[in-house]
Amino acid sequence: MNKKLIAVAVGVCFLTGCDQGSAAADTQAAKILADKSIANMIPVQGGEFLMGDFGPLIGEKLPFSINQDDKKLHKVVLSDFSISKFKVTNANYLVYLNATGKEKPPVNILVKDYPSLGGGDYSVSVTWQQAKDYCQWLGHTAGKNIDLPTEAQWEYAARSRGQYLPFATNNGKFEKGKNISSDDELDKFTDGFGFPFYPIGKYPPNPLGLYDMGLSGSEWTNDWYSANYYEHSPERDPQGPETGTKKVLRGAVGSNPQYLLTMFRQSKLPIPKINADDDYEKFGIGPQYVFHCVMNK
Repeated sequence: MNKKLIAVAVGVCFLTGCDQGSAAADTQAAKILADKSIANMIPVQGGEFLMGDFGPLIGEKLPFSINQDDKKLHKVVLSDFSISKFKVTNANYLVYLNATGKEKPPVNILVKDYPSLGGGDYSVSVTWQQAKDYCQWLGHTAGKNIDLPTEAQWEYAARSRGQYLPFATNNGKFEKGKNISSDDELDKFTDGFGFPFYPIGKYPPNPLGLYDMGLSGSEWTNDWYSANYYEHSPERDPQGPETGTKKVLRGAVGSNPQYLLTMFRQSKLPIPKINADDDYEKFGIGPQYVFHCVMNK
């Protein structure tokens, strides 16, 4: 074999070895992430609760929410499940991308202008399918049944097993600077942008031990959205309508507490659009579309 062929062969082997080493590192990182994610799951004992706007049952006996699609209080009985203590972060999602070889999603213009939002300990923002794929990949890696939470699971967990808590904070109240960020803190967290995005785990969890449930972004659930679903929702482990055009999100971004209520419902296309001209490949997804994962038995 001449010297040129030997050099080429050595080069190929070197590169292949590097690729194999990188793949092994990605696999190990994925295993570490899966183990850590399972360890950080909060067990949620199933049970019965009244889902929807419970305002008329407590305090001043007035509705909390301005929505009409949450007014039908209905009994729901849930099986046991576990839910991630924290929302999935940019750092978590990068491990997933490296392990699966998937391309990075387009960077949203707000993240370009306010780079702190892309920090490793900030919640990752993705489409509904990307969120679901991540949770199911995590389950496959860990050998568990992991998915996005159903809308009922999300509300039950946010309300600390269905208690009458208007907000998923440590005391059910909305207190800037104590259990949610102050305006000055938000400026620091967002390079002066000022919208309520902040790193995970900065403020006390709800009584169940869950951080930032619906308080720093709108969270994807598994369910299709229907305005009248509560009218005919099955009592045990409801999964949402069989079909639809939009997905249910819970929680919000904004300083108005109304949108952060534990019963407040939103809906968006699985690839959200602000207007008809939105181009996902060009503009990506705004930093508000975030998620937790759940582990079912």
